Amino acid sequence: MKSNFITISILLVSFLFSPSHMLQSVALPKENWSLVLYGGIFTTTDLIPIVFRQKTDYRESYIGTIGVSRPLDYRIRWFDFFWETNVTKHFGEMNHGETNAFYIVKINRVFDSPISFSLGEGMSLATENPKLENKAKGFYFDSGIQRDAIQSRALLNYMMVEVSSYLPFERKTEIFIRVHHRSGIFGLYCPPDPNCGSNFVSYGFRTMF
Repeated sequence: MKSNFITISILLVSFLFSPSHMLQSVALPKENWSLVLYGGIFTTTDLIPIVFRQKTDYRESYIGTIGVSRPLDYRIRWFDFFWETNVTKHFGEMNHGETNAFYIVKINRVFDSPISFSLGEGMSLATENPKLENKAKGFYFDSGIQRDAIQSRALLNYMMVEVSSYLPFERKTEIFIRVHHRSGIFGLYCPPDPNCGSNFVSYGFRTMF
């Protein structure tokens, strides 16, 4: 895990401090707003095992999300940039609302294929402290001993990891799989560490209008 973090850090530094001609204005049309719709299911599994091992342990808690996104007018090498804001409704074991706003970096149409990869980072505000993000001390059959109680917050960091594909018959609509992730960032938002937050494995589509 540590070696992966070091590798990613080196790549980010090389991209950000590359020669200025690599930072290009691409004059993306500002009218290209996109509608975003997706639904997801809660998993007790952390973000890294979901992404790299496709491991999931689900609970009967769900989300429905509607949002809009828009491109920014610059790029760095093969990275495109967007912003998105969305409104999420929880139902099932949780029943509250949530609003998220974040920037997205996207590797678009990898090797001229319809496949794209995206990473989003921003803020998430829930209408209440989500109960599945809290955990009391004790022993749990699914995770073992919980030594420290986890007390979440309504305001947390938001992050999303997404794999998407354009539809074969047109280029304005994408379907995607997204991990919808709220995080306390190792105790920054909800000390003491252990981590608070939640993950939803989500499926949806995005279409320009």
